[in-house]
Amino acid sequence: METFNIDKIEELLPRYCSGEATIEECRLVEEWIRQSEDNYRIVKQMYAIDQVMGTVRMESKVNTEKALASVSRQMSKAHSHVTWFTWVQRVAAILFIPLLITVAIQNFAPSRTEIAQMIEIKTNPGMTTTVDLPDGSKVYLNSESSLVYPSFFSEDKRSVQLTGEAFFEVQKAPEHRFIVSGPHHTQIEVLGTSFNVEAFERDSFISTTLVEGKVRFAYLKDQEPATVVMKPGQKLVYNTTSSQVKLIGTNGEAETAWKDGKIVFQATPLPEALRMLEKRFNVTFVLSNDRLRGEAFNGSFTNQRLERILEIFKISSNIKWRYLDTRNTTNERTRIEIY
Repeated sequence: METFNIDKIEELLPRYCSGEATIEECRLVEEWIRQSEDNYRIVKQMYAIDQVMGTVRMESKVNTEKALASVSRQMSKAHSHVTWFTWVQRVAAILFIPLLITVAIQNFAPSRTEIAQMIEIKTNPGMTTTVDLPDGSKVYLNSESSLVYPSFFSEDKRSVQLTGEAFFEVQKAPEHRFIVSGPHHTQIEVLGTSFNVEAFERDSFISTTLVEGKVRFAYLKDQEPATVVMKPGQKLVYNTTSSQVKLIGTNGEAETAWKDGKIVFQATPLPEALRMLEKRFNVTFVLSNDRLRGEAFNGSFTNQRLERILEIFKISSNIKWRYLDTRNTTNERTRIEIY
């Protein structure tokens, strides 16, 4: 278990809650959060303070960092035994005063103070949905995926969190960074672009396909921050086990067709083709013949049933398939063997 420097964590928490921490700093804080439930509650309250003070800064020009530092110094001198959780609660109480003044002023003004609420959208197996973000950006969310975003973005950045697969159409706003955070301490930063991200927790890879614009993919390599700048027509595949990155040329059609209800294979290897079918039809494939891993497929499908697609595979590559018995299991996907 990693030993944490409390002074270092105290320094990183405000940056983490405001979305300004680096990937390595995020990793340190997240490791610390997992140490205890109290740590989790501390960060939750710090995040609430950051959201509140973001609004207060615009309305009453309160300097949050100075306020936090002043309160921290005073409490450490007078009460060295005060716990982190108690400290955060007292900071919240003190920072509530300027917020209360702001709310009182706004009772006599046409505008009103809002605190961003975190919204989470999830898709069921085999289903897709479309999400309109507060800045006008559009997100197509694939099967078994989730997107977390605020009810409105801050002045300087637009941050969302993705688990699963999504296609982003980001509104251009160079002065407002757009950041997609994914599993395994990965981030994608864009200005205005269209791109696809596949980032499932269960998989050993994360991929990004850039259709237009420019993105920067950030990740950890040997526990050190690293970045790759992508160009349109490139697909990046990041191996989360080896931390290796591979760039592949593509027109993006096969990777993004799912958002239009299509399945497109372009010299697609059988294991990848089966993964695409698993997401579309909510099934699980068991590939029991390693010889078939080298097979590749071409074709486009829109409304065809799964059985029809598998029969085409069978004709073109001489594969065999059959349903496996799942009578003794509950809430389990249909399993199909490819042999």
